Amino acid sequence: MNHNIFKDLVPSYIEKLTSEETTRQMEKHMMECEECKKYVTEMQEGLFVDNTHVHNKEKENIDYFKKVRSKNRRKIFMVAGSLLAFFIILSMSYYFLFVHMWIADENNVEKNIQQNGTTVTLTYQTKSNNRYLLAVKNSRNNNYTDDIIIYENWNILVDKKLNLFSEVAMSYKDGVNITYTFLDENTLLLNNGEKKQLTDADKITIQFKNNTEEIKLKDLYKFKNVD
Repeated sequence: MNHNIFKDLVPSYIEKLTSEETTRQMEKHMMECEECKKYVTEMQEGLFVDNTHVHNKEKENIDYFKKVRSKNRRKIFMVAGSLLAFFIILSMSYYFLFVHMWIADENNVEKNIQQNGTTVTLTYQTKSNNRYLLAVKNSRNNNYTDDIIIYENWNILVDKKLNLFSEVAMSYKDGVNITYTFLDENTLLLNNGEKKQLTDADKITIQFKNNTEEIKLKDLYKFKNVD
């Protein structure tokens, strides 16, 4: 085989792209020609070095992209964590400012009793401008006893867009009312229309954080006798 042709075929030979016949002739030629055999060896070594360099370069690029992805991932986690922490703080702040309620301190509540005919209304109003009150009533059936708890809540914003509970706050800005209708001193008219004959055991209890006030319904009818 001609040396020049052999050398032209060497790259294809190394890549194993030559035909079986060409490969056989080239290998036979290398057995007879030391110079061509050395040429093939040197080219194989050169290609190996080049491939190694390319592999190392690819590995460096992969490592670099891994580091970039790792940094980006940490940044994403930090941003997501910061947003989550902000959302939690915002939610907790909103809850404690507009949703959370606590039992009111009696010293911060003003009580007023008004009678209109046989209807007696107890009004509880906060002394603080930025708060409002709610009354939760639970009636016991063994006798007529109303357990009423006076709760207090913040009323900082009345803008509906910022405070979903602004309408509630506005509706109670003049205080919370608890109304009882009597037929006479000894008879209470219930909400369902039934008549309740009152005894000394029938009463209401008003619970505050630091005190519980108890009022007999008979005395409530004669509210002038109640402090």
